[in-house]
Amino acid sequence: MKYLLCISVSQITSSLFILIQILNNITARRVPLEGYFPNGFYENQAQFSKFNAALQKLEHEPKWVESWPDPSIKMGQVSGVALDNSGLLLVFHRASNTWDASTFNERNVYSAIGEAPIPHPTILIFNDTGELVDMWGQNLFYIPHGITVDSSSNVWLTDVALHQVFKFTPGQREKPAMVLGEKFIPGDDEEHFCKPSAIAVMSSGEFFVADGYCNTRIIKFAPDGTRILQWGRRYGESPFVLRVPHALALAEERGAVCVADRERGRAACFRADNGTYVAAYSSWLVGARLFSLAYAPAHGGRLYVVNGPNGGAPVRGYVLDYESGRLLATFAPNDGFSNPHDIAVTPDGSKVYVPELNPYRVCKFVDETPRNGTERNTPVKPTATVESAGPVADGADGAAGGAGAGVQAGAWGALWGALGALLLALGALALMRARNRGRKCVTRRRWEYGRSEFKLRRLLERRRFTRVHSDDSEDEPAPMLPPTQPSANA
Repeated sequence: MKYLLCISVSQITSSLFILIQILNNITARRVPLEGYFPNGFYENQAQFSKFNAALQKLEHEPKWVESWPDPSIKMGQVSGVALDNSGLLLVFHRASNTWDASTFNERNVYSAIGEAPIPHPTILIFNDTGELVDMWGQNLFYIPHGITVDSSSNVWLTDVALHQVFKFTPGQREKPAMVLGEKFIPGDDEEHFCKPSAIAVMSSGEFFVADGYCNTRIIKFAPDGTRILQWGRRYGESPFVLRVPHALALAEERGAVCVADRERGRAACFRADNGTYVAAYSSWLVGARLFSLAYAPAHGGRLYVVNGPNGGAPVRGYVLDYESGRLLATFAPNDGFSNPHDIAVTPDGSKVYVPELNPYRVCKFVDETPRNGTERNTPVKPTATVESAGPVADGADGAAGGAGAGVQAGAWGALWGALGALLLALGALALMRARNRGRKCVTRRRWEYGRSEFKLRRLLERRRFTRVHSDDSEDEPAPMLPPTQPSANA
């Protein structure tokens, strides 16, 4: 009898445990936690808990689309993606070539100059369902890197082995309409690049080149290829110091060009007309390496970024609000990212594409919310103030920029207006009471009410409000804010 009782208690306990687990699975947020961390993060439980708690507080959008594109299409290292004006995706890949430790010598010269270019098509074009609809780019490139499509459907490409930038028109794919840089010759003068990484083209035809791995500079060109200006420094801690400007994104309606400053782990934005520093976004949750970024004007403007391995944070994609720097969402495939290299997003934010160097693939993500036209109300915790940047010239000191300063200034203006109305109302009330008490009250040095009443004098003696600063919890993703006071150049 005792034995049977023990079995019954054991069965009941086991059943309760299973029931609790089922309830937890039902009520818990369905997020693939195993995709947060690469191998090694689980060794540090405190670090795991910190990142896990922060990621749980973000929206997990957009969603990964499995088996996209057609799995039968084989690719090499995928270095770049770009959307054309009809919504087709252009994929720039290295086919049979790879970039490894032996690809360049110590002078950044390509080690296999005597070999033929890649004989396979290096540009694959996919439709929305993942079908391969076109391909080209054979016998032209050695180590493909950056790709973009401008408003006139011209395709712009960079090759880090050739140290060149190429422009192809829609009707001519065998021969480029423009070539900048000298073939296989790296340099840092006005005629040469050194491993140029990315291009961004304005609707006016002016374009920017991120140059790149060696020269750490951004160069702006006129439509005909004439240089207009450049900025970027190699050393120091100023906003103009770039450590591998790896990708570019235009926020053209804001007059800004943003750079994925890879080894500083930040998205740095500059004025597109003169290169003035505007703002830089970074976060402990994104980590110390930021590989690429894209901009979508939907919902007031959002930046989409992907980080990379060895940056001290889970390898993922993130969505942030351009105005405030607030992290809104995070995304990754169910099996996690390994080495994402670029990112492209549709203007409405409904589709996001991320290629990887390893494994050789392109991941597609879909967010239904922007297409339905509804907004998510993301709770905002009080955070450090975002200060606007003044007209900081290259190499000059200045306050850090913040796109949310206009919103904050409006809020403070409304607050001061309310305070003024309150003071006028209290003053009128005090004068009425003084008149009722007689002229003697007028000569008193101060208005003073009863012990339980408010003392107007104390309010009038307050010169200003004290700005309250609230530090973010380490467990909550903080906004990707610019530094409050950038250091001078070294």
